[in-house]
Amino acid sequence: MATPIDNAFTRSVNALVAKIDDATQSKESLFEQAEIYFQGAQSQQHTIAQLEKNIEEKRKEVESAINEVQKKQFRDFYQKAQKALKDETVKQARQRYARLKLLAQITTEIIQLCEGKDWQETQLKSAKVLATLLLLCPTEGNGVARIHQRFKPLYKAVLSLRLLDQMLKNQQVENEYIVSRFHESSRFSSPKAGADVLNIFQRDVAIPLLSAAIIQDIGMQHPEIQRLLKGSDGSLNPFRVLEKDVRVPLLIMNHEQTSEFALRGLGEAEFTEEDDDSAAFSERKARFCKRESNRARLLQSMLNSAVKPDGALGSILKAAQIYTSIVLSSKPKFNYADLPKATKVVQHSAQKGALSVASAQALQQVVGHFPMGFGVVFCQEPTQGNMPKHYAYAVVNELNPAHPSEPLCRVVSTLDPSCKRGAQRRIKQTQNLFFEHVSAHFSKLSPEVLSSLADNIASELAQPKDKALLPKSWSPHGFFHFKKQQNLWPSITR
Repeated sequence: MATPIDNAFTRSVNALVAKIDDATQSKESLFEQAEIYFQGAQSQQHTIAQLEKNIEEKRKEVESAINEVQKKQFRDFYQKAQKALKDETVKQARQRYARLKLLAQITTEIIQLCEGKDWQETQLKSAKVLATLLLLCPTEGNGVARIHQRFKPLYKAVLSLRLLDQMLKNQQVENEYIVSRFHESSRFSSPKAGADVLNIFQRDVAIPLLSAAIIQDIGMQHPEIQRLLKGSDGSLNPFRVLEKDVRVPLLIMNHEQTSEFALRGLGEAEFTEEDDDSAAFSERKARFCKRESNRARLLQSMLNSAVKPDGALGSILKAAQIYTSIVLSSKPKFNYADLPKATKVVQHSAQKGALSVASAQALQQVVGHFPMGFGVVFCQEPTQGNMPKHYAYAVVNELNPAHPSEPLCRVVSTLDPSCKRGAQRRIKQTQNLFFEHVSAHFSKLSPEVLSSLADNIASELAQPKDKALLPKSWSPHGFFHFKKQQNLWPSITR
């Protein structure tokens, strides 16, 4: 939840999360709207079927009328039945358009928040979104699982888009429709038409991909799945580890209901321009309808291919899904120290055939081993005869590290005169206490010395002292809580 002490960017990220998944009286978020849809979908379909049946019965009555007076009376009943069906169809379509409009608004805002005028600015803005999401999430407490669950769709969406760009750059995407709309020189260019806010790639490719990433697990809002998760009386922990005989059918049902939501709960947008009987109008409508058909088909294709990926598209969603499930884990035993293992888990899944190896390698290119927003503990680089005696804190804040184990970071506590707070550094593997061979140097120091080091950092950051006597990483969640410490991404020149 955004607070007055958050800066504008943090408030924007929080607002997007709330538009996707929230718990409100007015049920305005996309996931709440999906819940309403699933609760009433069967009833709505039944209503339409009954109205259609009624029309057919009235039509037969008109045909069987024995005189003109009776025929006129039956025709009136028939016309009223037709109107009732039309009114109900319009009502349901209006609800569907509202959901589709909300999703379009969300995905457009994501693009505006995470993409810039070129590749470099886009990487920086996307790193800000991903890091902000992680930094806003607590690492301990009763509410961790639910908060992580709410933040997952946006995290996964931004990561999927950056992964697609990387694979396009690597020439690893085989989908002709997507490749035909990708031109590296104009990927982040402004739209040609003055009224458009998105360029062709963003409109035709990025929007469907972001949509697929956001709604990939929206089928979980179905009341039957909620019953399985929470129990008939709502007493079960929905984030508990499920047995295989429950988990597998649930995942199948989730995909089925997600596809149903994409097809019937969202569908295609309506061309709302008023008809002026001109040839130009007909051409504009035809282009719009074709574009909408392509968007809906691509969205459905992405959702289906992510179940058992056999190409780039499905693997992109699958890789982002696995990675996000670890970084923003909603499992009962969340361990912050496990976050750097996320890319390795994706690579292991690729080796087992769950997704393409190319997508796992491309993901590592994008994020490295240390997630955006992860707290790194580092020291001076050891030299012969000069072992480090001090360590400092940093936050991972840039994508595309040259080496996956050497994150690009913002220093947040002073290490020495040459590496002060606010500096931008590539933390080498030989400096990172996350690695055993580095932390081993400090394990030789006395508990009193280590306690003093921890006291100094806690004092400099005005934060509670780390519980670990020798931290190998740190959680910047509390540090990031204050507005003055939320700008971790200055213009960087190296």
